[in-house]
Amino acid sequence: MIVQTTLKNPQRRHSTGVTIDSRPLYLAPSPDTYVSLDGPALCVSREERAPQLFPLQRLSRVVTATDIGWSSKALLACAERGISVVFMDERGDVAARLTGRPGARDELHKRLVEFLLLPQAEGMYGYWFRNYRRRAAHWAGLKLEVPVAQRDPIRCRDQIERQAKRHAGEIAAQQTRQWMRTLAFGWMQAHLQDLGIGADQSLGQIGRPTLARDLTEILMWYLEPARLGWLRSRQLAAKRKGEPVRAPTHREVVYLFESRAIRVSERGREITGTLHRWLIHET
Repeated sequence: MIVQTTLKNPQRRHSTGVTIDSRPLYLAPSPDTYVSLDGPALCVSREERAPQLFPLQRLSRVVTATDIGWSSKALLACAERGISVVFMDERGDVAARLTGRPGARDELHKRLVEFLLLPQAEGMYGYWFRNYRRRAAHWAGLKLEVPVAQRDPIRCRDQIERQAKRHAGEIAAQQTRQWMRTLAFGWMQAHLQDLGIGADQSLGQIGRPTLARDLTEILMWYLEPARLGWLRSRQLAAKRKGEPVRAPTHREVVYLFESRAIRVSERGREITGTLHRWLIHET
């Protein structure tokens, strides 16, 4: 399965070569699939099927299954243009990721580096993160009609997962959340890379704070109402037909995420913008 949602309108470019309105490419598990480089495009080949070309200038990131083969030239071409490649295993967990050159905008990166020189930086950042997460959880709880007293992150998460299990069962609830989180993480990682965080591994990948992971956790609260609403609508549709609820597929979750791409972008940029303003105030 290939899901590719590149827009057809003319695009403006970043200095890295990634266009502002470019879209992601999703490659689902298929052992006979191979990705190579064909000039300025990725070439996705399968046995007994015509190759498909995806121009690099139209791609923002690539999410690929681990059993799909890649040529080194194709991976290096993605890195050169700042296109992240995320490898997902069969459970939907991130097995590996390739991050390319960061974007030209590095204001947030500079502020973060300056902030981390403060001796109390880790504690200050932790306070900011927990406060923002609490506000995001309260927003999600309000949308989902969770009682006011239970809108803190821990109890609100418990309420959300209880609802998800009622609508789809325990396994489907866990899978849809994991798949959605992986997609959100890929978006946030690419966004941070565009902001200049990614070239320095101590900030972008293995150091403190674990920025992509933390900001994805905040972003996920804004995606939970959409996930639960979708699971509930599937349950109601199955009930009307007198059929058991069919297990959601990874492809359906991809479409759910992409159907809200504009809103995801708005929320994600709002989160990093809030962080940036806070860093300016603190430094």
